[in-house]
Amino acid sequence: MDGSGEVRLPPRHVTELSSFFAAHDRWLFGHAFLRTRGDRELAADLVQDTFEAAARAWTRLRRRAGGQQRAWLLGTLANKDISDLRRREAFRRKQPDILARYQGTASDTAARALNAIALEQARKIIEDMPPRQKKVALMRWQDHMKASEIAAELGIAESTVHAHLHTARGKLVAGLERYYPFGIDNGKEPRRDL
Repeated sequence: MDGSGEVRLPPRHVTELSSFFAAHDRWLFGHAFLRTRGDRELAADLVQDTFEAAARAWTRLRRRAGGQQRAWLLGTLANKDISDLRRREAFRRKQPDILARYQGTASDTAARALNAIALEQARKIIEDMPPRQKKVALMRWQDHMKASEIAAELGIAESTVHAHLHTARGKLVAGLERYYPFGIDNGKEPRRDL
């Protein structure tokens, strides 16, 4: 082996391998052409891969009789064809998942517009809340503070914070009912008058 990891053949083996290639190239290509159902490029690739394998195994392969060498070539060609077929089949099976993962989803303009309208409506509802309720709601939903932290900062009871949040949430649900996809938890269906 040289520094690149490739096997170096002695010069006499290179000459033998060249003769071996010349003697079997057309015959092996004919078999590869039939295996690939007439795909010349794929057949040529299979022949090349097979002869590369022969070069790597030449120290053992050169000692075999002519018929055994041909059998080795044919068996290696078949194995390489099957491996390639399996690789292509695995890729074919995985291709929809790969495409789904890396392709963007189609833009839903109607949903984006409806979400923008609902977001604007939610902003208006919060702006119209009493100052203390609005402050508690923003501290919880915008600043992600815990009820105990809000109570400590505003100097009110934690139960008062929960009451403000409950009332604020009720106002949002009532005001956004038409945009709320799952209805509200009062057993009634959402209004459909848009």
